[in-house]
Amino acid sequence: MKTEIISTGTELLLGQIFNTNTHYLGARLSDIGFDVVYHTTVGDNPERLENALYQALKRAELIVTTGGLGPTADDLTKELIAKVLGLEMILDNYSLERIKCYFASRKRKMPKSNEKQAYFPKGAKILPNNYGTAPGAIINKNDKIFVILPGPPFEMQPMFEDCVIAELKKITGPDSKTMKTRILKVFGMTESAIEEVLGELMNNVNPSIALLAKRTEIHIRLVASDVDEQAAEKSLNVAESMMRSRLGTKVFARDEETMVGIVGKALKSRGLKIATAESCTGGLIGVALTREAGSSEFYLGGVVSYANSVKEGLLGVKASTLQAVGAVSSEVAKEMASGILKRSGADIAVSVTGLAGPDGGSDLKPVGLVYIGFASAKGVEARKFQFYGGRDTIRQLSVTAALNWVRQYMLLS
Repeated sequence: MKTEIISTGTELLLGQIFNTNTHYLGARLSDIGFDVVYHTTVGDNPERLENALYQALKRAELIVTTGGLGPTADDLTKELIAKVLGLEMILDNYSLERIKCYFASRKRKMPKSNEKQAYFPKGAKILPNNYGTAPGAIINKNDKIFVILPGPPFEMQPMFEDCVIAELKKITGPDSKTMKTRILKVFGMTESAIEEVLGELMNNVNPSIALLAKRTEIHIRLVASDVDEQAAEKSLNVAESMMRSRLGTKVFARDEETMVGIVGKALKSRGLKIATAESCTGGLIGVALTREAGSSEFYLGGVVSYANSVKEGLLGVKASTLQAVGAVSSEVAKEMASGILKRSGADIAVSVTGLAGPDGGSDLKPVGLVYIGFASAKGVEARKFQFYGGRDTIRQLSVTAALNWVRQYMLLS
């Protein structure tokens, strides 16, 4: 069933609020078998919203709206849907009582303007709002379905989960297809390289496969559809297994898993501690590690040694090394990693030194040149990387590369 999501609110158009509703609804509607073909965002303008609704009626069978259900004069979603469908607005006394109770529970009298929220297009199935004053509604007329939802995500999402999914499944029937999505996350390969390795798998229809480039990694999105939910899941499992056999350890995570989450879990499971020494990343590895709940179990701490004097004083980097090869070098990366390992008492240490730019590069040491050091009881080594992009991208790529080295170490230990 072709589906369009219409979001209302000038604050969305102006970028004052990030539109998380379309992200959530697109994923959930796809999960239950609906083909989301359009996202439309409209400001608080009656004429434009009316035009968007007429347009949606021409190209979609299911139209899901969010926002415009408040008590103010510019909240007109229900009224305009009633207009385009030729329905009158009628008062629902049960909804009105619920709204009054909402205010009474907060020891406040309901403003007269909130009465507007209890009016609905005739024939609508009303959806209760347990977290606010704006009920939602479902209207099924002339083979078109409107799902009308409030704008605040903390009101919209529970209403969708608790009320809308069950109603949509009733409408579509038992033979409607379920869509299952899976994301495989890859680091250290370009899109073209992944495509070449996957070969004929990229031509799969069910599950379909798409490559999505992110700042520091590539996501492989698999989408399977089937009447039988278990069959869709099985086809995803088969496709994932084939991809992992070709890509190997380049695949580091799946779905909501993250690089730092994988690393933290591996460190905790082995009872290992890690420490960091950072120059060009300015503490970002430490930030990433401590973002994980329970990071105190595996992260001891780190040193941000931006200046050479700090590299020498706190990490024990030799002045002669800095003078001979410079701060951006494999030798310094090794000495930084060894220094923090010894001083912290950690089991593993990583270091980063490089040129994040935009200035400071040369022919011999261009912007994006980064050395990462790794030290453990087995010894110390360093790897050279040449990253591209802006300053923030280079720094984030350095963080991910350092964490990926830890992940790879865990896989082999």
